[in-house]
Amino acid sequence: MDNFEREDRIEALAERSTHVENVLRHAFLAELASHVWMEDPRERLTILTAEVDDSGCDLIIERDVMVRRIQLKQAHDEKKPRKFSVRVEFAMYPGACIVVVHHSLRDIKPTSYSFYGQGLDQEMPYIEAHRTTVSAGRRTASGERIPRLRYRDALFSKFKQNLSMAQLMIELFPNDQPRPL
Repeated sequence: MDNFEREDRIEALAERSTHVENVLRHAFLAELASHVWMEDPRERLTILTAEVDDSGCDLIIERDVMVRRIQLKQAHDEKKPRKFSVRVEFAMYPGACIVVVHHSLRDIKPTSYSFYGQGLDQEMPYIEAHRTTVSAGRRTASGERIPRLRYRDALFSKFKQNLSMAQLMIELFPNDQPRPL
């Protein structure tokens, strides 16, 4: 991919962000469901999506009796994010976590995953003391960025990175033991 095509694709990611996020959500869920199916085709898997996203929760996944609340983020493979914004109230839910879907710039296929969270019955690592997120595009009349008071920056360096789906499943559902095939 030459530099012009690369820049064009990066611009398209920004302009068509909703499209890209939907494609990645479906690809993520398909791979996750396929993984569960391979382990046990009779295992109960429930996937709930938010109609209204006012708490930061994009997905709730129930695997048997285990529940995960997930905020999905995305980053193309040529982008090394420094931080992700997370709503303070979301971080306090038991089992809340952030999953980053890393994808190819060429075809937006997932290439790896990153995870930020703790156990199924635990809140995310404490984030309230983290830096308050500032809105990238919104500014006051004097030009200052508007702080998002209920959001904090989760540093990407604290995420478990470059995970395969199998490795991500261990992070999402650590109490689950693979079933014999």
